[in-house]
Amino acid sequence: MKSKLRLGYLYLKLQQLRGSLNVSSEKIKRQFSRPTLPVDNKEINLHLGCGNIAHPKFINIDGRPAPHIHYVRAIDNLAPFKDNSVDLIYACHCLEHFSYNRVPLVISEWHRVLKDNGILRISVPDFDLLIKIYNDCDQNLDSIIGLLMGGQDYQFNFHKAAFNEASLRRLLLNAGFNEVRSWQPGSTELMTFNDWSGRLLGGKYPVSLNLEAIKNSSS
Repeated sequence: MKSKLRLGYLYLKLQQLRGSLNVSSEKIKRQFSRPTLPVDNKEINLHLGCGNIAHPKFINIDGRPAPHIHYVRAIDNLAPFKDNSVDLIYACHCLEHFSYNRVPLVISEWHRVLKDNGILRISVPDFDLLIKIYNDCDQNLDSIIGLLMGGQDYQFNFHKAAFNEASLRRLLLNAGFNEVRSWQPGSTELMTFNDWSGRLLGGKYPVSLNLEAIKNSSS
């Protein structure tokens, strides 16, 4: 048994090393060749933690490489973008992957790059909705464990923070945003993604809290 566990541990570490080397290689490649940026240069829209989604009007940023990723990097450091240079940031089920102690710093970094009247559009697992699902499922923890703790199937897929509307709204206002409001997936082209923002668990339960925050000149 111990030998099997050790082999399993070594295999996991090897996979992590391969993943890290692949990411490092892709980061170097992006310095010389980058996927074509969105054609419309009037606006700069960032899709943070985009995964396998490639929306034509967004610059894609993700920690894992893929052909459509413009910047392979951690999404809590937007150093390639100057202060007050970005029109819209979209981040679906990303913020919960940061330690709850670091969340205010992450939001502040996103706030930094947004222009006056820029929008931060966020979707996160809604803790209040997860509690409802948990109770409706006879308090079966397995019914929400993935959304609560993350899939934990690769390096970045671990959840380290939880939010409900009151807590996320407070974090956004404390970071300097002036207005926080709900947004509805599918309402406009820039709100339409095949992701968790509008997905139903088991085809029945909504799971996401969708808020957007506005930065203006008084922030």
